[in-house]
Amino acid sequence: MIGLTPSRDVVRPAIARGLLPDPNMTVDQWADQHMIIPKESGANESGKYRTDRTPHAREVMLALSDNHPCKIVALKGASQMLKTQVGLNWFCCSVHQSPANFLWILPTGKLAKRTSARVSKTIAAVPPVRERVAAPRARDSVNTLDTKEYIGGSLHIVTAGAAANLSEIPARRVLFDEVDRADNNVNGEGDPVALAKSRQTTFERNRKSYFPSSPTTVGRSIIEGLFKQGTQREALADCVHCDHAQPLVFERLQEDDEGRACYPCIDCGAMMYETDKNRMFVRGAWSAGVAGDGETESFTISAMFAPYGWLPWKALLLEYRAARAKLDEGSDELMIVFYNTRLARCWERKKEQTKASELKARAGGYKLGTVPMGGLLLTGAVDTQIDRLELKVVAWGEGMEDWIVDFQIVQGSPTEQATWDKLDLLLKGKYRHAGGREIGIAATFIDSGGAHTNEVYNFTRTRQHRHIYAIKGASTSNKPILAVKPTLVDVNWMGKVMPNGAKMWLIGTDTAKDYLAGRYHLVDGPGATHFPEGLPDEYFDQLTAEYSITVWKRGRKVRVWEKKKNDRNEAGDLMVYNLAAAHYLGLHKKTASQWQLVREIVAPVTPDLFSESPAAEQPGDDTAVSSNPIAPVTPIAPLQPQEPWKPKPQSNPAPQQRRPAGRPW
Repeated sequence: MIGLTPSRDVVRPAIARGLLPDPNMTVDQWADQHMIIPKESGANESGKYRTDRTPHAREVMLALSDNHPCKIVALKGASQMLKTQVGLNWFCCSVHQSPANFLWILPTGKLAKRTSARVSKTIAAVPPVRERVAAPRARDSVNTLDTKEYIGGSLHIVTAGAAANLSEIPARRVLFDEVDRADNNVNGEGDPVALAKSRQTTFERNRKSYFPSSPTTVGRSIIEGLFKQGTQREALADCVHCDHAQPLVFERLQEDDEGRACYPCIDCGAMMYETDKNRMFVRGAWSAGVAGDGETESFTISAMFAPYGWLPWKALLLEYRAARAKLDEGSDELMIVFYNTRLARCWERKKEQTKASELKARAGGYKLGTVPMGGLLLTGAVDTQIDRLELKVVAWGEGMEDWIVDFQIVQGSPTEQATWDKLDLLLKGKYRHAGGREIGIAATFIDSGGAHTNEVYNFTRTRQHRHIYAIKGASTSNKPILAVKPTLVDVNWMGKVMPNGAKMWLIGTDTAKDYLAGRYHLVDGPGATHFPEGLPDEYFDQLTAEYSITVWKRGRKVRVWEKKKNDRNEAGDLMVYNLAAAHYLGLHKKTASQWQLVREIVAPVTPDLFSESPAAEQPGDDTAVSSNPIAPVTPIAPLQPQEPWKPKPQSNPAPQQRRPAGRPW
């Protein structure tokens, strides 16, 4: 037919193209040949991408290439340094050469939207990628804000805030942007990095992950940990005078007589200026690094390596001086930002922390599971975990002096009734007092935070007459240790609050931690804490895991409590809950005469009417009789990890009588 192209002229070229081998360029080679930075992205330098403009990016992109053996690439970098653009290069190269599912994780929804928009603009600007990605279609949603489908796979842009986002999608490649801004424990389900890696289970042979991020503070930085587990390679610059390769250390940056920023060579001492940057960075050199874990390539680069025309050295000096001035006034917020986003370093805040070794050295004098003479009233606290409940019992005496009485773990999921039955048995138990009597727990607080809120409500709802309540911590400065009244948390089918339903007490955790930390140094007397024999070392580590730092919020200094991301602090939390239970009982307001009344009930001293005079203990006489007429009681054996001690239940218990939920003392 006239005007139509013969079929052979269409089929033969198509067959020829199909027989061509797939492209196998490294990411940097592909980017130099195909990548376009769209003007619509708002980038300062749009148009054809050139790796030579940021030469240090080449080594990072080589590590991200399919033919590189590493599994993880970690970049601890300053802001605007080899992060998003390198990620875009890697994604587009993957779509063109070896398509597979790609998971791009952002710490917040706002960043996810911005990244999605930039990805869409890049796809539209790069022909070999545009022809492989499905066009946006609102009806079937194959190319949406958070999903971009293409031949051979799809891109999923999600936030780290929801664990479900990290558990539903299998992906060969994962890009976790600004991982240090993500929650360290996503919805209580664990480390977000581990959750992200679990999406690559079926791609063990050829998986690849990229973690570009600025660090945060010492002990809380995820990217710092990833950097240290890898090769730890540091960006280098070549001296324009002697060619000596060296890192650029901000503290060596100077100003000449004309006020220009300059950097002295560590070898020859000659000065290098801003205009020398192109020659200094032309090789994009990195240090050799270390062996690492065998699968992680890690890099670090500061804003000192920003190309000529970007952030100048002079601006860094001015930013530092402004941050230094604020630091001298007592605020470290600007300095933290400077260290994290400009120098790519962690900032170590001044912190106050009780030493576990000091508390452990004081342990002794009584056995775990017994109540010393000074302890007159018992409180209990329970922490809920995914696979267990943890119980801590504390004895309180005059002046809020306290003794740790019991610390046990009830193994079993809180979703199982058997686990709560075991706890109920423990809470009904009695503890032997040094005065001879057996005393029970007067009030118990159970943490309702986390994944088992309903189970806690169900358990406490029918036990409030025993002063067993659900609690929830509120990490707000100056909040009372215990709220004035509990919150009603049960509603009926019409959504109305049930006045006789479960109640939950709010606890000012920061205030409670301030109170306890300020008294841990006391060895004896009011406010002192005593520890029995038999507590494991881990108990003291957990008790002192958190530390306080001073930060500026809304123009004023505020003390906040933090801990290292992998440290456990259950023992510390349980001490907070026990303190709140003591406040519930009103123990912090008791006078000396009121404590004496309690003492006469718990540990009465009855004179022996048939004795002429109490036998006095003679010095050096091992057979002297104690003036206390109450016969000594054999203490309960300390807890053993293999067979935990269980408090003795009441003998011949009378039927439970429900009583008002008033305070017992």
